[in-house]
Amino acid sequence: MSQEGNYVVVVGYDGSEQSDLALRRAIQEALLREAEVHVVHVVDITPAVLLLPGEVTVNTADLAEARHQEVWETAAPLLDYDGPIRRVDLEGYPADALVEYCGKVDADLLVLGTRGRGRLASTFLGSTSLRALEHASCDVVIAKTGGR
Repeated sequence: MSQEGNYVVVVGYDGSEQSDLALRRAIQEALLREAEVHVVHVVDITPAVLLLPGEVTVNTADLAEARHQEVWETAAPLLDYDGPIRRVDLEGYPADALVEYCGKVDADLLVLGTRGRGRLASTFLGSTSLRALEHASCDVVIAKTGGR
């Protein structure tokens, strides 16, 4: 884990209501510990260039960048924290990218919502949350609606 006095809280954020809750919880935890907060948004888009009818070309990297921008606009009102806060854009499978990032920054805590925008959003505990819970090297908090 991170060095004494340098507590790091990582939160997965995708713009969903559940990730709003996770971000609020991460900031609460950071306030208690005078921690640095890393808000991480992961886009899972396979790199490609698509040619659409009418000779319209779409680069999936442009789609990923647009999604990152949209998410940060959604997050902006929630980023009310006086301590250090870092916004991080990643690409890949969200659970694996979050777990890898936590290891890279020596995170002390990973905060996630119960589910997000993924294909399995209707399940009780989303695939990202479950996989991160099983594989993260740090403690994991799953922020629940109605939780404290």
